[in-house]
Amino acid sequence: MNNLSKKFNLLIACFALVFLYSCQNEEGDSVSEEASGVEFVLSGHRVADAKSDAKSSDLAKDEEACDMALASYAVLTMGGIDYTIDMKTWGNSYKTDLIELDPGTYQVTSFVLFNGNDDELFATPKTGSEFGPFVSQSLPFDVVVENYRKIEYDIEVLCVEEFTPPQFGFVFWDVTIKEVKNLCVFANFCEPDAGHEVATLEAFIYPNEESTSEEDLIWSGSADGDYDSDNPDNELLCLKLPYDPSIPTEDQSYYIELFVNGILFEGTMPLDRVDMINAEDGYLHLNENCDGDFNIFSNTYNVAWEALRGDDNQNDADYNDLIVQTKSFTDINTGELNFVFEPLARSAGSELGFKFWLPGTGYVISGDATSVDTSSGDTEIEVYPNTRQAAFGSNSGFVNARCNDVTGNGIVKTVKVDITNAPDFTYFLLNPYDANLGVDGNDGIFDLTMGNMFTPSTFTKDGQEMKNGLITPKDWKWVVDRVDIRTVYGPSFDTNFVPVSNLGSLYESCGL
Repeated sequence: MNNLSKKFNLLIACFALVFLYSCQNEEGDSVSEEASGVEFVLSGHRVADAKSDAKSSDLAKDEEACDMALASYAVLTMGGIDYTIDMKTWGNSYKTDLIELDPGTYQVTSFVLFNGNDDELFATPKTGSEFGPFVSQSLPFDVVVENYRKIEYDIEVLCVEEFTPPQFGFVFWDVTIKEVKNLCVFANFCEPDAGHEVATLEAFIYPNEESTSEEDLIWSGSADGDYDSDNPDNELLCLKLPYDPSIPTEDQSYYIELFVNGILFEGTMPLDRVDMINAEDGYLHLNENCDGDFNIFSNTYNVAWEALRGDDNQNDADYNDLIVQTKSFTDINTGELNFVFEPLARSAGSELGFKFWLPGTGYVISGDATSVDTSSGDTEIEVYPNTRQAAFGSNSGFVNARCNDVTGNGIVKTVKVDITNAPDFTYFLLNPYDANLGVDGNDGIFDLTMGNMFTPSTFTKDGQEMKNGLITPKDWKWVVDRVDIRTVYGPSFDTNFVPVSNLGSLYESCGL
């Protein structure tokens, strides 16, 4: 996949709109006797080309295409009228000839620079287009012309290269560009029976972790994972990150929400990290069952347990006997795999102990683990020896599970795992560990297991076999104690995490 990394050239220029007026200004100084109007003063610089596979002749061609000195004229639509205006040098910069205008307000809806061969060189993208968020003033914008005043506006334009018109918002010229760095992402995952498959990808880019509203969205895109398609865009998703060359790349970053097969991975991506990935591999390969590069993103999900093995007469199938939210991520600086556990709810009458397993040995475990056992040949890490006092600081068996009953926050624990000398480790996209719930109940002491290292524990209710452990998205809503989960989520509750009925039985609906 040596062509998977495509990095784009970008030129961004700042335009000052200078308005000249006749007669005198408010201070009484004499000004030009020219008619009131507007002229566009241009200055710009070029961002260094970063194409990894570009030949020297291609680089020379690209530099020539984005050379401001080649701009011969501009075509501007303002106030519904098209103006074709010549360009000329102005000191170390460039400007257009004066456009004579009567005082008033004019809306600029198009601005394109052309060379002497009538090829588009630069343009300002429109608001709502893919490139609109990459400039501080996209089209349209208003120009106010008044007598006796000189007004300046700053406007950015982007170099036109080999892209498509919708990215600028135009439909009548066959070009595109952007002032960005590209980070191409490819992900595959392991199917136990089918081997590796290509994952679907969907990404959303925001300024930072605190600014993730629809209005803050900078860019989004998707790839459907159709590996057999003739269109490689179905497999590879190239994220587009705005770049300001006047600021060091280590000081520029963006918050990314990346859905891999619908599972959310999220994190802050610094642009120097983008440069490093592109320089090393040309693209970011997210790969499970191999050496994955997940040290950019974190994944948060819930493990929900039904703690009884029993039959129709004793198992309530509410899956809130214990709910533990897990956030997993890799520390960029240390390479350690981090797990942050937070208990959300408990409704079991039995005493429970929460552990997780990693394949093989050789791990260096630190943080809040209470014990580590490698006697089986695999590694068992105990997080909560009991899920009353150790998980919630309460002796109550019921926390956040029954309306008008015990509530409280779970005790957060962090476990760090150094996998450097653990050759058997496997990173699974959805759940990077195998879970174990030790139960000391009325019918004895037993373990309930889930994950690829074990045959998952199951129980049968109403003729339906169900696993004791359930992995859900982090925003999943659980039911109150003794409500069969199927009455809210339907028979496919293990894959459908959107309530379909009986919403009053959700714990979050208590008191409504």
